[in-house]
Amino acid sequence: MQSTLSLQTARNAAAPRDALTALDRLGTVVTLHREESLFYEGDVAEYYFKVVTGAVRSCKLLADGRRHVGDFYLPGDFIGLDAESDYIFSAEAVTDTTLVRYSRRSVDALAWEEPKVGQRLLGIARHRLCAARAQMMLLSRKTADERIASFLLGMADRSGDNDHVTLPMTRTDIGDHLGLTIETVSRSLSQLRKDGVIALVNSHEILIRDRDALEELAEAA
Repeated sequence: MQSTLSLQTARNAAAPRDALTALDRLGTVVTLHREESLFYEGDVAEYYFKVVTGAVRSCKLLADGRRHVGDFYLPGDFIGLDAESDYIFSAEAVTDTTLVRYSRRSVDALAWEEPKVGQRLLGIARHRLCAARAQMMLLSRKTADERIASFLLGMADRSGDNDHVTLPMTRTDIGDHLGLTIETVSRSLSQLRKDGVIALVNSHEILIRDRDALEELAEAA
């Protein structure tokens, strides 16, 4: 649903100013409650979105009823840049979330008029493609503990804090993202805590105590 939150507030909470600030005049602020859907797989891809606060997960239901979480979108991330005519996944709010919604047609027209905008969006799309390839390798080659280590390091890097990891998602979300059961996720985190590699502040906050050990585990495969 649309929010009364001003676009200026959204701008202040977003990433540093760059070529993409030209998008500001095109955006509409949207808010979602926890578990509310942003769009569904197969919907016409009319919009791009940028997360301002909160978090969004992309997911797909498999034929046997299992759920696969493809990615988590955090503040500053764009959603939908890889869509063709339809969205290839569903998107849901992990927590109460604020986004800016952009008409795809308007953004594409602006990118044509202002090449720097198009170049930045292309760079973001390329980065997401690289991340998807890394995720494929993680799921195909790494053990459960190696997957958890890689995930924690990735979340720390995305937050810009090498020692502190905020996890807005649930253990079930993490398991569905990494191809693991919730029991395996919890067991791996508990073992890392026992080994002194991490400290569990609460269910959504983790401190990295030994980054070298975590990196060694992540690179073991």
